Amino acid sequence: MSIWSTLRGHNDQREMFRRAVQRGRLSQSYLFVGPDGIGKQLFARLLAHGLLCRAEDGDRLEACCECSSCRPFMAGNHPDFLYVERNEGKRELQIELIAGPKERRGQEGLCHDLSLRPLEGSRKIAIINDADTMNDESANAFLKTLEEPPERAMLILIASNLDAVMPTIRSRCQLVRFAPLSRSDVETLLVEQGMVATDLEAQFAGALCEGSLTTARQLLRPELRDLRSSLYSNLSRDFSGTIVAKALLEAIDAISADTPEQRVHAHWVLRFTVEFYRAALRHQAFETDAAVIPEAKSWLAALEKRMEPTELVGSLIDRTIEASTHIEQNVPVPLTLESLFSDLARMSRPADTRRT
Repeated sequence: MSIWSTLRGHNDQREMFRRAVQRGRLSQSYLFVGPDGIGKQLFARLLAHGLLCRAEDGDRLEACCECSSCRPFMAGNHPDFLYVERNEGKRELQIELIAGPKERRGQEGLCHDLSLRPLEGSRKIAIINDADTMNDESANAFLKTLEEPPERAMLILIASNLDAVMPTIRSRCQLVRFAPLSRSDVETLLVEQGMVATDLEAQFAGALCEGSLTTARQLLRPELRDLRSSLYSNLSRDFSGTIVAKALLEAIDAISADTPEQRVHAHWVLRFTVEFYRAALRHQAFETDAAVIPEAKSWLAALEKRMEPTELVGSLIDRTIEASTHIEQNVPVPLTLESLFSDLARMSRPADTRRT
């Protein structure tokens, strides 16, 4: 079985590296860029595994999984494979990881380890995850190695935000862009990794995660799942905007550690709301994936008894998207949600019961 069977998508990038290996034109420094949770790190590890394998035959991006290089790589202790990333709980990739602690600066850390001769084969390969979180100190310490990498070294930097990578680092790497995963790939991964109990959960997360497995995992957190369930229950019937907004705010406050996190969760509420109304439109068009939100189907059935729903649903979506821009503009979350759900409740009522 191919070591690449665990990867979803990114066939173009794999083919690019295959051609580079065949032509002997691998660069020494690459910068992998794309959204979180799409497989950039896995791709880099598989690439390193294939390049470090000592088997002589076949595809040079494959690995035999049996040789004296593959066995330690698979065990996580290959002497010529180096990996650094942010320490847990830290916002930045610290200089200690790049150049060693202060008392042994230059004698430990990634740059020092790269300067040593390979022990197993003809090259060393280093993966630098979270490269877009280097501060000036760690970036400058890394820059000398990047400008003059050891002859037998290959560097793979991984970043989610290209703009956050220092221009001096960016300019010295060959850029490789990675696209989000397809919806079907996300759904398959969620099922294969046992992250969902039902196909319905996988379909919903796949529809909203924008091709990121990391985002899909967030969507499946129990607190967000409960928040979504409560929201859809309210949207599927006549509701009081004030009461719903109050309940949502209480739920958001309970799962948010600070104001930025409160805004993140408010954004999810608005995304869930938009997806509810879009699901209703898909139900109307008889699209099969609309069953992802069954509450939207029952709401639509009730609505169709008293009006043509298309124009109204479009207005509800527009109003919710407007609220999203308010959150981005730092309008207070309570004010945004109270105003939004009051408007949604009013707009959804039959014309003869609306307040003037």
